[in-house]
Amino acid sequence: MADEQEKRRARQAKEYADSVTKRNPLQDSLAALQANITASKATTKAKNIEIPTIKFEMAANAGDVLAMTAAAKEIAKASEYGPYQTKTFVDSIVKKNTPVVTTTSTTSKVNIYTPNPVVIDPAVTSVTTAAVTTAVPTGLDAATSELIKSLQLQISSLTASSQQSKIDAAAEAAAAKAEKAQNAITVLTDRFKRYGLASLVPKIKELAIAGAGESTITLQLQETEEYQQRFNANKDRIKKNLSVLNPGEYLALEDKYRQIIRAYGLKDFDNDNYVNQFISNDVSPEELSNRVVTAVQRVKNADPAITATLRDFYGIGQNDLVAYVLDPNQTFQKIERQVAAAEIGTAARKQGLEAGVNVAEQLAAQGITQAEAQRGYSTIADVLPGATKLSNIYGGTLDKYGQSEAEQDIFNTLASAQRKRKNLIGRETAEFTGTSGLSRTALTREQGGTY
Repeated sequence: MADEQEKRRARQAKEYADSVTKRNPLQDSLAALQANITASKATTKAKNIEIPTIKFEMAANAGDVLAMTAAAKEIAKASEYGPYQTKTFVDSIVKKNTPVVTTTSTTSKVNIYTPNPVVIDPAVTSVTTAAVTTAVPTGLDAATSELIKSLQLQISSLTASSQQSKIDAAAEAAAAKAEKAQNAITVLTDRFKRYGLASLVPKIKELAIAGAGESTITLQLQETEEYQQRFNANKDRIKKNLSVLNPGEYLALEDKYRQIIRAYGLKDFDNDNYVNQFISNDVSPEELSNRVVTAVQRVKNADPAITATLRDFYGIGQNDLVAYVLDPNQTFQKIERQVAAAEIGTAARKQGLEAGVNVAEQLAAQGITQAEAQRGYSTIADVLPGATKLSNIYGGTLDKYGQSEAEQDIFNTLASAQRKRKNLIGRETAEFTGTSGLSRTALTREQGGTY
């Protein structure tokens, strides 16, 4: 019995010893998995550090401090540094790897390192003035090394592509700028030559090449002495509170004025001085046309008697007549009234009568034409001798009927003037048994103003 118990205890002790010393396959698998995970994390961490490391190397090669700083921050983040470690690392590595420029060709070493010894081996990049070479970090497996090489090639390709894109963009921008400048030069050169300002072409080219746009160039040219002189009538328009004309409006008016003046052969008035006066005084082409017609048809080519009356009435000599009519400082209404008054005064003179300036202007203001004045003064000349004779005879008892009354009677059909004429007719008839001493075809007319 004791032997059996002893055997059982020995067997249990052996089983326990075997259970302690025997390896558990599941535990081995977990340990292996944990080891693999740890290794994978280390590899991933190394790769995460290698990519910004390559960026840093390339930035260092290019001497780009901002890009180095950004890459160093990425390295610190991948290395799981704290804020203080990150700042210390970034400041140190950027300062250490900023190339020092000297007058001779030198080679400086860019040493990228990390204070944490468990991350990766330091990568060393050589920066020279002649060439740039980047080494693949050691201590990595073949797949990782190939990946880094591939990334280096991609980054190099992207960098080259980016640089070429910048070059292409710059060339395209330069071409666009040159095209814009040439377009502005072409358009403005043509325009300002039409303005008669070819002297401003060099200024146009200078401003366009400097990058100024068409509108900017135009505004700057408007400030030049040449431009101000070319469109100097605008200065007078401003003083007279008239709107400023743009070049297109200004040139169009000039052309219309000259066409009107040349159409009537007024060569003496086809000059800048007169054209500027018309623009300064805001004379419309229609008004100028009316003035020219008046100057040529009613003055220049008029009966010399009318010219003489104009001189007597207004002191305008033969040589000054057309200039007087075209003078924009003289209102056209005033000129028309004066010419019409001279025509009326001349009609009266041809009948042996003198109308006088006031009467002639009054009749002109009423709209009496030259033809109407000729018929009217013809009638007055027929009536007046007899009427004057009767007025002298019956002046003591009847109102006088003279030229003034006859003009009111004939031209205005004034009732009081007509009554005076009728009273003379009636008195003559009563005295001489119906035999009138006045012309039966004139004084006995009952309709005043019918002539």
